[in-house]
Amino acid sequence: MRPLAVAVSLRGASRTALAALALLALLTGRARADDMSTSPEQAYDLGEVPNARAVGMGGALNALGVSTASLFLNPANMALARVYHLEALAAYSPEAKRQTYGFAVVDSVLNSAHIAGGLGGTWSEFDPGGIHRTWTDLRGGVAIPLGDHLSLGGTLRWLRVNQALGAGPFGTSYASDGANGPLFNSITLDAGATVSVLDGLRIAVVGHNLTNPGTALAPITAAAGVGYFTPIFAIEGDGSLDFTTWGNTRGRLMGGAELFAADRYALRVGWRYDGGTKINSPSLGFGYIDPSWSLELGIRRDLISEHAETFGVLSFRYFYDSAGASPPQQNETLQ
Repeated sequence: MRPLAVAVSLRGASRTALAALALLALLTGRARADDMSTSPEQAYDLGEVPNARAVGMGGALNALGVSTASLFLNPANMALARVYHLEALAAYSPEAKRQTYGFAVVDSVLNSAHIAGGLGGTWSEFDPGGIHRTWTDLRGGVAIPLGDHLSLGGTLRWLRVNQALGAGPFGTSYASDGANGPLFNSITLDAGATVSVLDGLRIAVVGHNLTNPGTALAPITAAAGVGYFTPIFAIEGDGSLDFTTWGNTRGRLMGGAELFAADRYALRVGWRYDGGTKINSPSLGFGYIDPSWSLELGIRRDLISEHAETFGVLSFRYFYDSAGASPPQQNETLQ
């Protein structure tokens, strides 16, 4: 693509992304004065960092999610595509009064050993008019390919969580929900492995917070996924176990599919069942994917719940070609 064309397309994408973020900020400002209508567990969602493609596919992306998604889901996948991608993201839930803003960069092309690495960070809050929980998530990950069929990866994550003091009829109470210092401030470890069984077929396992922090703010979870992709479609099914949040083990089932149409458009659909909250959540996603950048949206909506939540994620990715190589292949930008 010619430099002038790239500049024009990036300016157009930037205007679109800025307009969407401005609308998000406007909606967020209007909602701050109200209390959230969901449970804290729904709003916090295990402390997971949202990704537009993953949300659109019901959360089922542990096997196929490369690029910046792999840094937050399964770090082993960073080594499975030759990319240098940068991402900015924003997420919002009107019922939880939640907002998240973040960035990520993943590089698997700038060294001859094919070792991949990534950095990412997000800031989030929910219920600013009530308990007002805020958290900062900073992480760095590395992935190593072992031959043509196996990849291993790990992520170190620094998480700091703060929450307002309770304000009952007798004033603030440390016993209810809060403290002078952070509720949680520590480093945890994620680790994953992905096996490429056949061309396009992948099986993955990943564990989060394996340092066993002993808190629902950083719960120990384990997930497995099976996915299959071609240049024009992808499908995946995942299952996960949460060993911490509920006092006993609860699971999630996730499934999603994706169609890449007209060489530019990604259409996604998914479903998630959360055994902890006992809520079914269908989802939809859409992406416009240019050879140099992408703009993607994922939306999830809870069904049959007294405290249903709507959650949306908007992301902008830039595909940096530092070596003057050809643009990323479809299955690399798609994933």
